[in-house]
Amino acid sequence: MGPGQVEHQERRVRTGLLAGAVLCLVASGGLLWWRYGGAIFNDLVSTTLAWCL
Repeated sequence: MGPGQVEHQERRVRTGLLAGAVLCLVASGGLLWWRYGGAIFNDLVSTTLAWCL
């Protein structure tokens, strides 16, 4: 295996891990939305804006 092939393989692994992390975040957000509806997200946005102001 040459150095170029190792870098390509590392880049694929890094991209796969990043895609997996994004997929987990989207899935957990979807589960929260399904379970609690819009209340959790509305409260989260309201609380965040309150802290900013």
